Amino acid sequence: MTREEKHVQIPRIDPKNAAGLADKVIGLGKEVVGTITSRDRLTKAGQVQQEKGTERLKAIQAQLQSEAHESKAAAADRAQKAAQNTKETVNS
Repeated sequence: MTREEKHVQIPRIDPKNAAGLADKVIGLGKEVVGTITSRDRLTKAGQVQQEKGTERLKAIQAQLQSEAHESKAAAADRAQKAAQNTKETVNS
């Protein structure tokens, strides 16, 4: 194994993307308070904010999956180039 192959990249999440989790928590709080106090607008606002948070979290997950696929494709490309170089060396 080369030094490059041992390197494990930890995904970085932009702090503004952590807002997805915050939206879910705050939205749940609004929904609970709205339900307890019989304030339908607050309940609905909480539900909408939770949905917004869910979509933000899904977007982060999709981004991380995309980056993982790009990394796998790059590794396959390197392996293909190494195999081609080996073949050319053997045939020389």
